[in-house]
Amino acid sequence: MRQEASDTVERSPFLRWIMIGSSAFSLGCLLASLTVLDLGKGGIEFHWSNYALIAFPVGAALAAGYWLLVFRLGEKDEFASGRRTVYAASIFMLLLAIGVFMYPLRFITPEKRSDVLIGLAVATCALSCVGFMIRTVVKMLEEEDDANPPPPLPHSPGE
Repeated sequence: MRQEASDTVERSPFLRWIMIGSSAFSLGCLLASLTVLDLGKGGIEFHWSNYALIAFPVGAALAAGYWLLVFRLGEKDEFASGRRTVYAASIFMLLLAIGVFMYPLRFITPEKRSDVLIGLAVATCALSCVGFMIRTVVKMLEEEDDANPPPPLPHSPGE
């Protein structure tokens, strides 16, 4: 019985397009949803805005462009300049994510803002600790894999 390797992002254009399409749809919806936020009597309310029709394709284009940059990094002859471009694009996406996360904070009343910011700081610390633990476990597993290579696959007759 021959073992087939599963598809990876490097080998499967279909998986790449799933990543690009889902990220583009998500970022488009996210930016469009920010345009319909409004402050009402009961707090945050949603009211339709025609800016959503502009924000959706802008968000979709940003996400698709980012992934195309990442996937083309390995195909470039100038690896260093491609890396710098992806690095700059990643920083831009990180700043965009922070801005999108912080934007709804403007709708919080000033007397509750300090409580929300304290909670946000605690959540950031907790998630940073979890991220550090995940990173540490992944590095340990990678080191173990490097130290113990897998045995060769058995070959079936006729190969």
